[in-house]
Amino acid sequence: MQARITRFAVIVSMVAITVFGLPLAVGAARYYVVDEQSDLEGDAQVAADGIAPVLAAGHVPVDVSPVSAESPAAVYGLDGHKITGDGPPRLSPALSGALTGRVVRSSAEGDYLVAVPVLDGDRRVGALRASRAQAESYERTGVTWAVMLVLGVAAVAGTRLVARRLAVRLSAPLEVLAGDAARLGEGDFTVSEPPPSGRRDPVPEIAAVHRSLAVTASRLDELVTRERAFSAEASHQLRTPLAGLRLRLEEAASLPPGSPGVREAVDSALEAADRLDRTVEELLRLAREPAGARREELAVDDLVGRVVAEVRADVPEGRTVSVHFEDGDLHAHGSAAAVRQILTVLVENALVHGTGAVSVTTRNAGPAVAVDVADEGTLTVDEAALFAGRSGDRAPDGGGRDGHGIGLALARRLAEAQGGRLRLRSPAPTTVTLLLPGVADDPGAGGA
Repeated sequence: MQARITRFAVIVSMVAITVFGLPLAVGAARYYVVDEQSDLEGDAQVAADGIAPVLAAGHVPVDVSPVSAESPAAVYGLDGHKITGDGPPRLSPALSGALTGRVVRSSAEGDYLVAVPVLDGDRRVGALRASRAQAESYERTGVTWAVMLVLGVAAVAGTRLVARRLAVRLSAPLEVLAGDAARLGEGDFTVSEPPPSGRRDPVPEIAAVHRSLAVTASRLDELVTRERAFSAEASHQLRTPLAGLRLRLEEAASLPPGSPGVREAVDSALEAADRLDRTVEELLRLAREPAGARREELAVDDLVGRVVAEVRADVPEGRTVSVHFEDGDLHAHGSAAAVRQILTVLVENALVHGTGAVSVTTRNAGPAVAVDVADEGTLTVDEAALFAGRSGDRAPDGGGRDGHGIGLALARRLAEAQGGRLRLRSPAPTTVTLLLPGVADDPGAGGA
């Protein structure tokens, strides 16, 4: 691209110089010719005025002046024959018009010729012929043309230099843009930083395309990251529903055909399959939901009650899940699907990794609505490690299995996407609190 821009600029400059330079060169040459002839005519007219009285008296002029040595002159009578001076014996027909009172210009054999009438008052008494070599005007023309040629070459060279620098400025952002587009097509979303919109750009349109590409790359990166995370998060979230479904199917398979418990086991398996289907749909919707999506008003107590009821169907033997509503009729902003997944993660995490009874409590936390999920175990890792998506440890007396998987990391990210917070309220007994923005509060706020 740089070579094409430079070549095009040089060609345009050469055409422009030729179009304007050729007429100028011809005009300069013509000007020097006319200037020489006019100068010669002036000298001849002065000389003719000087010899007019002598010629009118019938005498032969001794000196024809002030015509210079480079411009020899001759005086002719009215019959066209030479009287004196340096010239041909007879006035040429081309110059004979001077005998009738006209000024005549001509050229022959490398000389400019001028013939002027010699007048004594209004009476013609002869003619004066003067000549001057054309070499001087040719020399002046040659010098002028040489200067014009040098200036033209300098102009073309300057144009090439400026065009190359401009081509570099124009092509550099395009090359960066092409590289970014190529990397984007290969799955690399690290687009180079576009110029700020307020800066003066060589080509604003290119800068605008660069900024648009950067925005597109950022959105694609976010989308792909969320889609990739979905596979890992979905496997974690689907583990418990799949296990419950398998248990019910195994229970149905172990019963004799036609026994009363088969129908109940099949119905229970269908309910588990429905929950599994809903979980998949919600996770897909959350993975594709754009950041900052509009949130709905949630009846927190009702939503918590439904989640606890679903989880109770798979509570291990010897474990219980209770729910407490300290402040009735609590409402918050958020996505029902996201909050349901968060609560499911918290309760299942308490059942799997905690010990004793699990309690879920909703309460008013000032500008926010709090949901506490607690068990009777003791946590030995700090809050950062708990939500890091890697393994954590319960205390020996906690009795729970090691490791929290990526469920809590998913839950925290979903909570922050809803404008809320997920925090460890107490390590012993282990209590994790979900804070959601209240209906009268800005969705981005969080309580203490």
